Amino acid sequence: MLDPRRLRLLIQLESLGTVRAVAQAASMSPSAVSQQLQALERESGASLLERHGRTVALTDAGVALAGHARVILERIDAAEEALRALQDAPAGAVRVSAFTSAMRAFVIDAAAAVAQQHPGISVQLVELEPAENIPALERGEVDLAVVADFGDGTFPHTPHLRSVPLARDELQLVLPPGTTSSGDLADLQDAAWLLDGTELEQHIVRRCRRAGFEPRFAGRLFSHEALLYAVQRGLGVTILPSFVTAPPGTVTLAPLNPVAHRELLVLHREEALTRRSVALTLDVLVAAAYSTGGVP
Repeated sequence: MLDPRRLRLLIQLESLGTVRAVAQAASMSPSAVSQQLQALERESGASLLERHGRTVALTDAGVALAGHARVILERIDAAEEALRALQDAPAGAVRVSAFTSAMRAFVIDAAAAVAQQHPGISVQLVELEPAENIPALERGEVDLAVVADFGDGTFPHTPHLRSVPLARDELQLVLPPGTTSSGDLADLQDAAWLLDGTELEQHIVRRCRRAGFEPRFAGRLFSHEALLYAVQRGLGVTILPSFVTAPPGTVTLAPLNPVAHRELLVLHREEALTRRSVALTLDVLVAAAYSTGGVP
């Protein structure tokens, strides 16, 4: 019989890449991790690991077993939670990932609401760049992932995941204070553009190209505060979602013409909602998103 604890180590190895990293995450010694993985190979009767010097990679059999292990462990977690639910209030850890603007707009508030409404549930927040959320969900590292779809056909095809709509967030031009704009990007073809290195940057570049020009790059800043301050000081222009707020008078905000939005969604694996803690956290997350004023 396969040991669930060893299966967890295999999943962590696939995600983290080294025995040392797995040992650190699991609070074990590297030799103990290696011994447990060797025992798992004996239990499975298959070669799960390829060793190349100090590095270790999963074989095809290892990758296949890791995929099944995620489902198995999800079911075990659900069974344990179902037993607890028969005895007391919902409990367990729920891991939620989101990108920065969503985290600040409603995800943190949702986690606080869960703590108040369901004290037995521990929401563990993970801030990830938009492109990292879906892979983390697929690897079983998070239970719920908040993502954004810009509606331009570039959102990943994920038929194996389930989605729940959260809100619609308007995209807006951010210009130096005192600037006027029609919202037409063609009027800004000579402007310097400040970008953020995320999927939003890729969307801005695509929009500018559709407007007939290549944006003139002025800088890449990874925090919204830095972007807003750079625009305030006249270093360039950018586009940000309306969930990102600026202090009054610091910049000019103008709607795009035509108006543009991004759709916010929460993704989850189908089997995740068999866990009562995940289902309740999802309900609170949806309510928190609607309360921000985003259009459902």
